[in-house]
Amino acid sequence: MKSPRFLLVLLGLGALVFGGCQSRSELGEITVSVVDLRPTGGTLFESQANLTLRFVNENIVPLGYTGATHKLYLNGSYIGKAVDNQPMGLAPTSTTTRDVTLLVENLALIRQLMAIRNEGMVTYRLESLIFSKQGDEKLQNKTETTGTLDLQGLTQ
Repeated sequence: MKSPRFLLVLLGLGALVFGGCQSRSELGEITVSVVDLRPTGGTLFESQANLTLRFVNENIVPLGYTGATHKLYLNGSYIGKAVDNQPMGLAPTSTTTRDVTLLVENLALIRQLMAIRNEGMVTYRLESLIFSKQGDEKLQNKTETTGTLDLQGLTQ
């Protein structure tokens, strides 16, 4: 009689152990790319630019973020960093644009780029770190994109 009871207990434990194992589909990518870069002014010691970014949510679920940081490189050289502490939501499989303030730390390179702005395009690399919260857990999503940027937008 102990054999059926033992099998019943074993079956119950197996259901508990394997019932908690679920196949979890991975989230798709979040892509952040540069749409536009325009100087907004500055002083002798600090310069700023308006950086327009496009966020693409390739997931079938909506995502929400609490903030982000972005580092911009032009032609392989570091330009500056933008910090965005405004929450943002992304609808499923959608895109949105957002303007952030880029603190320009490499003024010499910006001057060089403005001197050749009529010649056309430069390559960029954007390293983004996007922050979100799920309950008490703080999450970070790193993304890096590359592309080209039209310098003719640098009008000031």
